[in-house]
Amino acid sequence: MNLSRIISGLAHPMLMPLYALYLIFHSHTFLDFTPFTLVKAIYLIVFITTVLLPISCLPLLKSYSLISSYDLSERKDRMIPLALAVLSYSLGFYLLSKLPGSNIFARLQLAGIFSLVLLLITSYWWKISLHMAGIGGLCALIFTFSVRFSTSLRAMFMMSLFAAGLLAYSRLKLDRHTSTQIYVGFILGFAVVFLTFIYK
Repeated sequence: MNLSRIISGLAHPMLMPLYALYLIFHSHTFLDFTPFTLVKAIYLIVFITTVLLPISCLPLLKSYSLISSYDLSERKDRMIPLALAVLSYSLGFYLLSKLPGSNIFARLQLAGIFSLVLLLITSYWWKISLHMAGIGGLCALIFTFSVRFSTSLRAMFMMSLFAAGLLAYSRLKLDRHTSTQIYVGFILGFAVVFLTFIYK
């Protein structure tokens, strides 16, 4: 049980954009040579808009009883945080789109917005797995980069699939989702990122 919690924590959806950035900057493509000043700016924008701002809203929502817990384990607790995350991601997309040489990273942020909107709509009726949507997107990013840039990321892709399997098992072990919610979450996250990145 504790191991499942650790895995779920390490693979939290909020951390996926940062993992994605690391993988992009180590993808054996021209992006490996991105100037360090630009790398820092991109990391800062992504961290603020995908982690810091969404997390900082939770105590306020909790104080007004708009969520019952910080882990958002109840379906109804997800609606407002997801809506606020869409706004925060949109800010990140705007900032990245204005930053020279960061088109791919703006597209990553856009994929996050699309995913969040679909998760928000789905969560109105059904408790889809946010964790699996996040790691599904990460798997899709690696796969798509391998196809678009003709670079061998097979080992990285296989490791991401293994991590997704571990995460799926952990979420089931913690009794947070059904297997269907796990599968659909992964497919949604994978499909959105794949479709966002596969076209030039």
